Amino acid sequence: MDQVVAEVASTTANDSTEEQEETSSDRVRPPIHIPLALALVGGVTLLILVAVGSVLIITLNGATENTFSLLGQRAAASLDLLEARISSQLESVETVGVDLGAQFADGRLNLDDRRQRSIDTFRGVFAALPQVNAVLFIPVEGDALRTTIREGFLIEVPPNPRGLQRQRSALENAYQQPGPEWSPPFWVQSVNRAVVTQLVPVRRGDDFIGLIAVTVSLDNIVQFLDTLEKQENLSAFILYDRDFVLGHPSLLDTDFRPSANFEDNPLPTIEDVRDPAFRLLRGAGVRADQLLRNAPTVTDARVDDEFIVITRDISRYGPIPWTVGLKFRTAEVSGEVERLQSIAIAGLIILIIAVAVGYLFARLLSQKIAQLATAAEAMSGLDMASVPPVPDSFLTELSNAATAFNTMIGALRWFETYVPKSLVLRLMQHPDEATHSTERELTILFTDIAGFSTLAEDMTAEQTASLLNSHFELLSNCIEAEGGTVDKFIGDSLMAFWGAPEPFEDHAARALRAGAAIQEAIIAENFQRTSSDRPPISVRVGIHTGPVIVGNIGSKSRVNYTVVGDTVNVASRLESLSKDFEIRDQCAVLVSKETREIGAAALGEKSGITFSEIGDHKVRGRSKAVTVFRLYAAE
Repeated sequence: MDQVVAEVASTTANDSTEEQEETSSDRVRPPIHIPLALALVGGVTLLILVAVGSVLIITLNGATENTFSLLGQRAAASLDLLEARISSQLESVETVGVDLGAQFADGRLNLDDRRQRSIDTFRGVFAALPQVNAVLFIPVEGDALRTTIREGFLIEVPPNPRGLQRQRSALENAYQQPGPEWSPPFWVQSVNRAVVTQLVPVRRGDDFIGLIAVTVSLDNIVQFLDTLEKQENLSAFILYDRDFVLGHPSLLDTDFRPSANFEDNPLPTIEDVRDPAFRLLRGAGVRADQLLRNAPTVTDARVDDEFIVITRDISRYGPIPWTVGLKFRTAEVSGEVERLQSIAIAGLIILIIAVAVGYLFARLLSQKIAQLATAAEAMSGLDMASVPPVPDSFLTELSNAATAFNTMIGALRWFETYVPKSLVLRLMQHPDEATHSTERELTILFTDIAGFSTLAEDMTAEQTASLLNSHFELLSNCIEAEGGTVDKFIGDSLMAFWGAPEPFEDHAARALRAGAAIQEAIIAENFQRTSSDRPPISVRVGIHTGPVIVGNIGSKSRVNYTVVGDTVNVASRLESLSKDFEIRDQCAVLVSKETREIGAAALGEKSGITFSEIGDHKVRGRSKAVTVFRLYAAE
């Protein structure tokens, strides 16, 4: 057990040396310490927050991307359908226009001897392509052939003065055309629809001979838009130059009246149609960038609190692009958004619950570990009686640690019974005293019970042990009150010393005060013993001051922090001199001249301690005589 004390003291010495080295260096910063509760609670909470929060963010981002991706795919598919519908109406017209131009170019058709054949050919165009409402051949010289369908009958319409002017203008433009092209659309009041014309220049060799014009009504397309809205719940529209409306379901129910200046305003504008979603085409709302990322074929997408408008530009039908578009009620998409919000709220609730559970678990864990730390801190003072037992835990590791710790507490309580607690504490404070044996001036005290063997003859073993335990506790209290170290118990004797490991300058005075306290305590104890019909005891005390060797003395398996030397022998002999002087008092305290001279100056007159000289006396094992004084406690 003493070896354990020495190892503890040695470890403490090494730690103390390292701390001193760190303190002496200005460059070494003291370590940062944070409470375990904060580390556990903060760490576990942060871990849960990062883990659950990351999953929540990834899930929400994925769900949001999927929502806009599905909306973008639906919009792209719908725009593809609408564009295909337009192409089906106009591509066949392009083929017919080119074919008619080729027939006039090679002479299969002309307006001289084959006029009726040309009319019959135009009749076939109307039968094959119901979207065509007029076919016109304008020669460079001569009268134009213009046929149209009205109320199901093919008629030849003579040109009016305004028509002749337009024909001349069309011929001038066609002369510059390298090939077929679509003219800008315009409004035909008679059919209440926008029309677009395929213009095909006719050349015979290098000679420009005329122009084929095939006019197509967008009525079928407008009806198709109306069908989409009624049957598919899909609102679509077609714009020209993003300002004029070519197709919209409302055109079926609206008798649009163009302005007087027909040339400047040939089509209804988006303001004329009065669709509230068209405000987004004027820059209202915000750009739906996330939707655009998921629909690369979409040209533009804007959204506000009421509508979402998605558009695509088409550049196949003239130099100015057409715009096909879709509109959705924001409420139609808000169902998905609301589901995302529900997911977010549910995830947030789960996150809060997880953080709360993590906080409670970390708090519980930190409390259990804090109980271990509190008990360990209480043990640092070696006051084992005040060390609380560590409660059990539902965690296996903490339960095992609590069991081991409580077992260690029990072992250390036995340890402090066998090893002086004050000595261990001082060695922990002054580890060099334990690791190195040195010569130092100390004051040594020995006690012994006179006639103990005779006294114990009439006592049982239990009574004898009880007497010794009570006696030694009385003496130890007096010694430790003056800072002394109880070295060992030898039978009914006790050995103590002052000045190590704590180097008291007044070690002799402390020992003298302890001797006086022992004398007073024995007299008081004997008074109680005689009052209870128990025999009194007589105690002999010897005190001497001088040089000794102090430190760890013993073998590798067991060491004892003790003192050895002539001073120890003299103190022991002084204790036994009471027999030679035949002193029969309840407590005789004999001190050497050295102790009296060194200690008297520190005691002072107020201590009440007095001395009487007995004389010189030779002690066994020493050639020189020792001057002996007897100590009397204050009355």
